[in-house]
Amino acid sequence: MDGLHETLLQAVAPRLPPGAGLITDPAHLAYLATDVHAQGQPLLAALRPTDAGQLAEAVGTLVEAGIAVVPRGGGMSYTGGYLAARQPSVLVDTGGLDRIVEINVEDAYVVVEAGVTWERLRQALDARGVRTPYFGPMSGSHATVGGALAQGSTFHGSGRHGSSAESVLGLEVATARGELLRTGSAAAGTAPFFRWHGPDLTGLFLGDCGLLGIKTRATLRLLPRSAHVDYLSWQFARPAQLLGAMAALARAGLPSEVAAFDPGLAQVRMRRAGLGADAKALGNVIRRDGLLGGLRLAARGRRFLDPHMFSLHVTVEGDSSAELAARVDAARRAVAGSGHEVENSVPRVMAANLFAAKNAMLGPSGERWAPVHGIVPHSAAVRLFDALQALFAREKDAMQRHGLFVGTLMTTIGAQAVLIEPCLYWPDSHNAFHQRTVDAVHRARIGCPDDNPGARAAADALRHAIAGVMRAEGAVNFQIGKFYRYREGRDPAALALLDAVKAQLDPKGLMNPGVLAR
Repeated sequence: MDGLHETLLQAVAPRLPPGAGLITDPAHLAYLATDVHAQGQPLLAALRPTDAGQLAEAVGTLVEAGIAVVPRGGGMSYTGGYLAARQPSVLVDTGGLDRIVEINVEDAYVVVEAGVTWERLRQALDARGVRTPYFGPMSGSHATVGGALAQGSTFHGSGRHGSSAESVLGLEVATARGELLRTGSAAAGTAPFFRWHGPDLTGLFLGDCGLLGIKTRATLRLLPRSAHVDYLSWQFARPAQLLGAMAALARAGLPSEVAAFDPGLAQVRMRRAGLGADAKALGNVIRRDGLLGGLRLAARGRRFLDPHMFSLHVTVEGDSSAELAARVDAARRAVAGSGHEVENSVPRVMAANLFAAKNAMLGPSGERWAPVHGIVPHSAAVRLFDALQALFAREKDAMQRHGLFVGTLMTTIGAQAVLIEPCLYWPDSHNAFHQRTVDAVHRARIGCPDDNPGARAAADALRHAIAGVMRAEGAVNFQIGKFYRYREGRDPAALALLDAVKAQLDPKGLMNPGVLAR
């Protein structure tokens, strides 16, 4: 920290509210300034408030002093969403807002503070026999409710119930003016049970990446937890068969979760430690499915999968055993003729280890990882997949030169959309985020490559090229952050409205500068 910024911090710190959790330790700040992929501008300081009123007061004080404010959830981002784009900036770590405020089974909603992780929320709701429709990303051990709502998120529950935003009834948001703003029925002074009390202000703050304010509290819908669940897996020779099967299942509303792997990602998974060696994953399967189920999985591992084929893994739920059987039968009919059914070990393991994805942010030999995704309608999915394969063919020599390889994950979101996410891997050293987030035992097992700026630059160039292909094919994105192009080609009237809202809430433009700016 230079002398000017240190003087600024000394002047502002006494004005911050008690308990704001001021952080100035250089090592901690370096970690908070780093996401899965990159490092932002150095931070002046960070705050970890434990109360929404503290947070709003602190934000107002910082903005009044001309300091940019950058909100951070669980940190599971790869698009610079919480990386500072200018100096001086103070990061607000919302992890201290970690209370589950109310579980109202009678009125079917739950109120949580923004720093609650999806794993902790799931555990609390399990005890009451309920769940949120969307119940978190695969990284939900670290990813927070507020982060998923600010960035947009998909996976658990998304096959039937859509993305994170579609489970929300209302929000509480701290603005750059130092105010707490409430949306939905709570804004009228009543219980937060209903979203559409007049114009939908809640939607303005969903997917905004922190552009308009910092989410401090959210109200989510509740459903009864499904007691009847089954799992299905298939393999396919061609991508069109896979994507056609995914579309058929999605349109019929059959799967709750969908995970599909191309051969590249299947081979990455096969290179990782076998299931039998993963004691924690296997233990979770045994607790969920019993000893015999766990022993069967350990014996077979992943050997039944052909790593040169495309695979599809789905979870199917029903309110009764009869409904579940009917839905499973309908799913098999929908896929019949496209692929062949295989052992359902993969979705069973995923279901028993819902939020175990944090170690997957490094490759099987310690490689760095960075995904790029695009969301398209089913009619455009094959065209987008083929366009990406053409790009990889053009870049083959450069990829081989730098040891860069790609595997693609696919999933569906409700009935209308499919998400296609190439995951890039390249040999490179681990940053501060990897060192603090990935399990130390796992990092020791897979190793850490040497610093490799050449491969890093090649991977970054390919990330941008992938995003360009997706944009050309009409794809949209979650987690836009400071990477995906949001403003390019957007309807001018819509941009004007957003800019007017931004000016009203943040007249100095100091709330997460640079986000949604491209």
